[in-house]
Amino acid sequence: MNGHTPVLIIGAGPTGLLMACELARRGIKFRIIDKKPERTLTANAVGIQPRTLELLDNLGLVHQFLKLGHECSAIHLHEGGNDLARISFEHLDSIYHFILALPQSETERLLNEHLMEQGQEVERPLELTALTQENQLLTCTLTSLENGQSEILRCDWLIACDGANSKVRELCQIPFPGQDLTEQFMVANAEMSSFLSNNEVHLFFNPGTLLITVPFGSHHYRIGVNLHQSPRKFLIEKEVKELIQERSQGDYDVNSVSWISPFWIHSKTVQKLRYGAVFLAGDAAHIHSPAGAQGMNTGLQDAYNLAWKLALVIQGQAKPELLDSYQEERYPLVSQIVKQAENFTKIALFENPFLRKLRNLLFKLLNSQPRLLKKFSMRLTQLSLRYKKSSAIDYRNKVSRKAPRPGERVPDVLINQGNRLHLFLRHPQHKVLLFTGPAAKEKDVKKIQALLAWLEQQYPELIKPFIIMPNKTVGVNNLILDERSAIHKRFHIQSPAIYLIRPDNYIAYCSKNLDSTRLQKILETRFI
Repeated sequence: MNGHTPVLIIGAGPTGLLMACELARRGIKFRIIDKKPERTLTANAVGIQPRTLELLDNLGLVHQFLKLGHECSAIHLHEGGNDLARISFEHLDSIYHFILALPQSETERLLNEHLMEQGQEVERPLELTALTQENQLLTCTLTSLENGQSEILRCDWLIACDGANSKVRELCQIPFPGQDLTEQFMVANAEMSSFLSNNEVHLFFNPGTLLITVPFGSHHYRIGVNLHQSPRKFLIEKEVKELIQERSQGDYDVNSVSWISPFWIHSKTVQKLRYGAVFLAGDAAHIHSPAGAQGMNTGLQDAYNLAWKLALVIQGQAKPELLDSYQEERYPLVSQIVKQAENFTKIALFENPFLRKLRNLLFKLLNSQPRLLKKFSMRLTQLSLRYKKSSAIDYRNKVSRKAPRPGERVPDVLINQGNRLHLFLRHPQHKVLLFTGPAAKEKDVKKIQALLAWLEQQYPELIKPFIIMPNKTVGVNNLILDERSAIHKRFHIQSPAIYLIRPDNYIAYCSKNLDSTRLQKILETRFI
């Protein structure tokens, strides 16, 4: 059987499912397949970062996740039975001041249910067994693992979300350079009780060893340990209990342990995230230490970055060159995240007394400096990650020295009780925010209204414009009422300004000049 689809997604883990949800939201036809007969039923990745929660908020899904997950408001570091540092999330520039602990099985279930609500579903168990690419057209052989029957499918684009052992990478002969840590690690689920806060992630450092406990609530925890000089083996429940009690200095009373799973840390990144019409995302493109709960979150951000660009190109609203920005934006960040996770793992496992003292001193210094602590936690939670060099972003202008800059995420702002800026940004289009300034002048309001009317006429499907002003004015449409000037203050705006916001809520352009000429040139450069 031969067929055609604009997009084929390989792999239905969190990254593939989010890619599918985003394409479905934009009306793009696709197929998504997975060789596993059913979705992941184990915990696997457990930490959802605030930036990812903002992503889920944009999709209208965050409440389902918050209902099931457990909020962790800090990471607490211990060394040799003593408190070392507490990395609090209370000062994060987000409404989500926590990491959400939720088993990957639940993340996949919620995303899969959302996909089915949009009339789409994962095809299982179906495996990609052959792939050729010629003249930007892909020819794929899909084989059923139930009956062995195959079909030939042609597609315009293929998204590889099929994990660390990617079949797409293998068939395309894509190198996956990097290194492996020789030491064996282990994760497990445990039922425990403790006097330590169960709203914090706890890390216990001892010479050459590490214990991580992530609470799920109701005395349930995810445990992570290295086996430190032990022969490679599968531990039994009794041994895991002993490891937990020994490395936590008796801070946990372990009742039971289940789902004990050994693993080895690989630190690898593909050099290119795109090969012709093939894109790589998630673990198919990068794998690293689970330190900092970055892996799944980074994959979800990959999909969030790529989906809207691919949709606009398929719909004929954007030039194909827009897709080049996927590599430009994601590769530098991915490389950085992989390296940081690797370094943190090595730092956590220091045995040398001098290096351990130096590490502890640095963490104590971090803990005592609020500005450093906020900067570190913003980076850890992926809120401060910025696209620094991208052909899809205009960096030439800024509103003020302290104002959000092009390449940064749009900060969320609490406007009043129950109303936030990000709620207005849920539209899948680009957004243009037209600021009148805290003291809206009539001449500026008229100019802004004319600019809004021009945007609605010229780009009705591409752009959703809003006027942000401190008071209601008769005849002003698409108004975000900023009565307390909360948005103006957060953006450090004193006079009229304009911000172009991408569908993934990153800033593409900003200016204090309300002339449409510059904005029009930017839009014409990237869009059709």
